[in-house]
Amino acid sequence: MKTEAILTIKEGWAEILLQPDPPDKPPTIDFSLLDQLEAHVRRLEEEPACRALLLKSSSPKYFVVGANLEALKQITLQTISSWIERGHRVFNRIESLPFPTLAIVEGYALGGGLELAMACDLIYASQGARFGQPEAALGFIPGWGGCTRLAERIGWTKAKELIYTGRILEAEEAYSIGLLDFLGTSQQLEGKIQSTVEAIKKNSFVSITMAKKIINARMLESRARAVLEEATASVVCMSTGDTEKRLKEFFEKRR
Repeated sequence: MKTEAILTIKEGWAEILLQPDPPDKPPTIDFSLLDQLEAHVRRLEEEPACRALLLKSSSPKYFVVGANLEALKQITLQTISSWIERGHRVFNRIESLPFPTLAIVEGYALGGGLELAMACDLIYASQGARFGQPEAALGFIPGWGGCTRLAERIGWTKAKELIYTGRILEAEEAYSIGLLDFLGTSQQLEGKIQSTVEAIKKNSFVSITMAKKIINARMLESRARAVLEEATASVVCMSTGDTEKRLKEFFEKRR
């Protein structure tokens, strides 16, 4: 099972479509997908005509549900730091794109999938969307900026509760606590996306770029520290033996 990231650029905006193979499976994250995302971001950084990015899934049931199972099997005490640092680098690069970025979520956005959505400026969702950071069940922490980005969106106390419990939020609750920037039916979602992109394209690119740079400046100061802290915490989790035990039980249940 793998996930492809397909980039298209048209009429002043870009779209990255996350497409699972087989198509009935959920999109997941591994080193290959991170490589694809970074290559697309690199191209977009050099694309003068681009005014906005939509990040979405081809699946109506899933946005991204976290790490690929094969990637999880390869995580060890020796590899966990590079895994965390790689995801941070890609997600931070998405966050730093000079134009507005929108995550379009229909279905489940869990673990690294929610962290990927939160790396975008805005999260728009349909009513069937679900959200959560369930990493603690496997003995991990949200390692790709989730500890900080979630708290920035919904507040420190609520972020703690969701990370501690691993609870999955329905779309209505996610919107009510500020995790989402728009919630509606699939038809309303399409209309909102179109109106937002059109409004962005009509406004000054220089003004938007400067405003985003100023708004992001304070947040980005904490990102470099988060890489080190989350990588260190992930190594500690792996070294206790608890994560290895939980992963083994998880894979045995799936078999």
